[in-house]
Amino acid sequence: MKQSKAVESVRRLKPSIIGIYSMFSMFKLAVELAKALRPECELLVAGGPLPTLNPKAFLDYFDLVIKGEGEQTFLEVAKSFSENKGYSSVRGLYHRNCGEITYNGDREFFENLDAIPFPARELFPNEEYIRYWHRKHMLAKTSIITTRGCPFNCDFCSNAIFGVSYRERTADNVVDEIEEALKLGYESIFFVDDCFTLNKVRVLKICDEILERGLDFEWECLSRVDGISVGLAKKMKQAGCRRIFFGIESGNDGILKIIGKGFTIEQARTTVENVVSAGIDAGAFFIVGYPGETDQTILDTIDFSTSLPLEYLSYTLPYPIPGTGLYEKVKDKLTSEDWVRSKYGFTDHSLIYKSQFSSTKLKLAIVKGSAEFKIKKLFGRTSWIVYKPFKKITDYIFKHLV
Repeated sequence: MKQSKAVESVRRLKPSIIGIYSMFSMFKLAVELAKALRPECELLVAGGPLPTLNPKAFLDYFDLVIKGEGEQTFLEVAKSFSENKGYSSVRGLYHRNCGEITYNGDREFFENLDAIPFPARELFPNEEYIRYWHRKHMLAKTSIITTRGCPFNCDFCSNAIFGVSYRERTADNVVDEIEEALKLGYESIFFVDDCFTLNKVRVLKICDEILERGLDFEWECLSRVDGISVGLAKKMKQAGCRRIFFGIESGNDGILKIIGKGFTIEQARTTVENVVSAGIDAGAFFIVGYPGETDQTILDTIDFSTSLPLEYLSYTLPYPIPGTGLYEKVKDKLTSEDWVRSKYGFTDHSLIYKSQFSSTKLKLAIVKGSAEFKIKKLFGRTSWIVYKPFKKITDYIFKHLV
């Protein structure tokens, strides 16, 4: 239904060139959409993390594949197309030449991110988006990215597009885009940077600029637990920050070292408690079943995560994205090259490699942790009446499940 709606929209626009973005979890969807849109255009272009890592798979369905940052490359592709010049001189581009895959060489990263125009949000169906959020009784939200790259090297994380580079936009430039989004009717901003708080001085400048302009909106961001001080959290709260998400990933220090997070569980606890004390909601992401885990380390993660004063908690299975350390660990054990959302069972997660744990056992861990979190939130101080027997029974089942 969604695909047919997209195809109808494209037919009305009658474009000559169509670009489709894809990441690890989107390969089949991207290919299906490309097949549906092939008759509607003259040139199909793929871009994003997965095409960057595996261009050959996409060149079976697309004419061109853009590697890495795509703004300048796509602009040159459009110019070459309009002038009928061919694409051999466009850097950052994979294409077929006489049946052979050709790569035109890397393109340098953008250094001045302020020079990149803001997204053309005026072309979006903003009223539909805003109605969607309001139907869910929530503030209308849009996303903004203010930095590119991450200097850290977590074992499971793919940095296909930006590498280990780190570049940032200035505070004035960021707040200019915020104002533009607010004028379109949005009421909330999600900063989707890998780590919005990496440069604390810049974050303080953004907060000051928001306050000086008198902008009234809520916002949320992603951060590391070693990236926020009490003072910074209080300033962020003053400037409208409602929620901070942390990728903590494990409740066991040994597994944190395997993952390469570079902090301890006590650091994580202290930061979450400090953020909450500043009046900001905290959310956290955890992985269960990482290579090297035992039954006890998984239970450690559940116990630790449910002991934190979180407003949001999410568990996931390890997903081996090509190019990551995790992928290298399990690439000989893959049972599928593509993640597909599970249609059945009690979670929508899929285990795509042969793990030391069964898929059923890991999904039970996710359900167990989620249930314990909800019990504590629902019953508050009296939660122990339900929580303790539930934990005891499910710990036993988990340990004895194959």
